[in-house]
Amino acid sequence: MSNCYICNSNAEITQISSDSKLFDCPKCGKFYISGSMESYILEKEDKSNYYKVSSWIREQNDEFNNTPILDNFDDILEMRDKTIQEKFDLLMIHLPKDNDFVELTEEILIKCWIKRGEDLDKFFQKAIDEDYILGALTNVVSQGYHFPLFKGFTFDGLQYLESLDQPNKSSKNIFVAFNFEESLSKIFNTYVKEAIEALGFNYTIVTQNTTTHDKAISDEIIAKLKSSRIVIADFTNHRNSVYFEAGFAMGMKIPIIWTCQEGHENDLSFDTRQYPHLVWIDGEDLKKQISDRIQVII
Repeated sequence: MSNCYICNSNAEITQISSDSKLFDCPKCGKFYISGSMESYILEKEDKSNYYKVSSWIREQNDEFNNTPILDNFDDILEMRDKTIQEKFDLLMIHLPKDNDFVELTEEILIKCWIKRGEDLDKFFQKAIDEDYILGALTNVVSQGYHFPLFKGFTFDGLQYLESLDQPNKSSKNIFVAFNFEESLSKIFNTYVKEAIEALGFNYTIVTQNTTTHDKAISDEIIAKLKSSRIVIADFTNHRNSVYFEAGFAMGMKIPIIWTCQEGHENDLSFDTRQYPHLVWIDGEDLKKQISDRIQVII
């Protein structure tokens, strides 16, 4: 047992190889660090943004079932923080659903990308003021901080939670974005289409051939995205519009399946590399992985 290099909590550290360690931290979650990155992380003087790394690791563990490798530490430190609204929504999502009276713990900070307990107070009080929750700030010191007491959701709070649920749950459309070069088009228009339609969904793409001449293709893309249950975004050969379509889907809170052909994954932009991709070998492999992931989402 030793200390986590990110949050300084007690963590289990396992030597995986001569140049790699696995950390199992009760706050951050599981992650790998290489020997060369180990000293770099420990020797950095400015640790003020390490909370973002903790939250990112936890998100990778909980949301994507992924144990990340911290081989791009500066990229993680410099990535966009969650907005105030995103943090507030995360707080609402992660408040206990099966407990009517509980003192929150430090875990809620990491799950909600909140840096300090004092900031949590502001979000918690906002939820009270909006009549979304019942609760109170407290003077009882726990873990060096006065963590709030949560007493349950109000009717308005439950309605707000419902509004945060995944959109288009009744939609049968799955939007697929990829580079339309001939070899990839054959794979997606055959194997991915088969995987989607076998599960009872509609294979949806937007190209010049699928769009009427009197309608802008960008308008058609946005309309199809807005009505989709899931978006599949493939970053093989890095078609710029795929980044736009994935970003739009994220803003709409539409589930995304990230994919990339083997051999291209090292060229991914960090903006997308932080999400676990289905790395596929050929059409049959992609078909199976897509089918499995869709069934997890639905």
